[in-house]
Amino acid sequence: MPDDHIEVHRYDLTSNWVKEKIVTIEIEGKPDFEVATPPDFWPESPKETLSPEDLFVASAVSCYGVSLSGVSKRFHAEFTSFKVTATGTLQKGEYGWEFEQITIKPTIVVPTQKDRKRMEKAAERAHRYCVVSNSMKCPVHLDYKILVE
Repeated sequence: MPDDHIEVHRYDLTSNWVKEKIVTIEIEGKPDFEVATPPDFWPESPKETLSPEDLFVASAVSCYGVSLSGVSKRFHAEFTSFKVTATGTLQKGEYGWEFEQITIKPTIVVPTQKDRKRMEKAAERAHRYCVVSNSMKCPVHLDYKILVE
């Protein structure tokens, strides 16, 4: 018997062809934007246009950032600011190019040493429970730095 209480979240979007190797992403209530093949695969690509590869890494790093912001509250870990950088690397796989890995590198500024200890736990927990990273086939590594200022 199916469970009628299973919570499901849906994210609907539309993509339309614009011209060679360029499409739109359209999400109701949000600004449309174009996506193009990256310049390393298509030299004519408009350099200012996001690529699917940019968006793949951006989804992991932005998910980590919003998760860290929420998780730190649960751990009572105060932060003054944080900056998160990320690098995703591609390699040839069985079916063509694929992401080999993504490394997320947050630098988190905290006001006290006590916050540093709490933030270490929050940083790791945010990574462990990040929906996007957990859904990716490639490994997502975390390499954080916490500064007391």
